[in-house]
Amino acid sequence: MKATPTGARTKAKPRTGSREDALDQLAGAFKGAMVAVRRLRGRDTHRHGELSFAQYQLLFGLAERDELPAGELALSADLSPAATTQLLDTLATKGLVERNRSDLDRRVVTCRLSPHGRELVNERRTSFEKRWQSALSGFSAKDIATAAAVIQRLRILYEELDSDSREDAPAQNGG
Repeated sequence: MKATPTGARTKAKPRTGSREDALDQLAGAFKGAMVAVRRLRGRDTHRHGELSFAQYQLLFGLAERDELPAGELALSADLSPAATTQLLDTLATKGLVERNRSDLDRRVVTCRLSPHGRELVNERRTSFEKRWQSALSGFSAKDIATAAAVIQRLRILYEELDSDSREDAPAQNGG
């Protein structure tokens, strides 16, 4: 018996090296990674005084661009607009984010990192980069490129499943 990432116990399958075994291993690893990310996101709000994973997602999203409308930032961080607004309120209060109303459309709020926010992102990125490099140190460039292609294909699969489920959903207005 072996423990799975979610704590359940399963019988260890013999590894025969077949494609089916490799696909099973990939599915288990992918599922485990997704569970770990969800767990990390769920535990975030319980760390008093620290920024949450979601807040860092917003900061990293802003680091990629000079300025971004809050709605686009919400999409890039996979957060609801309401949650994004709350998180941005906190980040602005901490002096990490600056928000401004657009001159072109006063309904649009644009966001950018403050100098302090950029410094924090750079520190966090440096820290994470060391862990990322260490975790992947045993893999060749070809292995990593293959893994990236596999993950990209899985992303497309899940986007198609999401699209299919929205197309199959019954109309909300009864017609």
